Amino acid sequence: MLKDLKDQLNEINQGLNPGDTRRVEYVWYERPTLNEGKVSFSRLELMNDNDMKSMFSIFWQHHLFPWIDMYVTLLRSSEDILKSLILLEPEDYV
Repeated sequence: MLKDLKDQLNEINQGLNPGDTRRVEYVWYERPTLNEGKVSFSRLELMNDNDMKSMFSIFWQHHLFPWIDMYVTLLRSSEDILKSLILLEPEDYV
């Protein structure tokens, strides 16, 4: 499940930003908690399928909000970073 989510998010990013070589590395969400009438949020990283199941389970149990706030970190591979570097000619080093 988590791998599929990351793949779908990568597809969305590629569709919106053609040529962007970054890939989804981390996914987390904000879990709402109601305590004494106050709502607070905790950020939890989704690291495996059990985390995904837990996220949806919490969502269905509490019904505090009709949405799930999710966040991602996009990272570029070291190979892509090296490819994008502008190399100077030897005479430019002086």
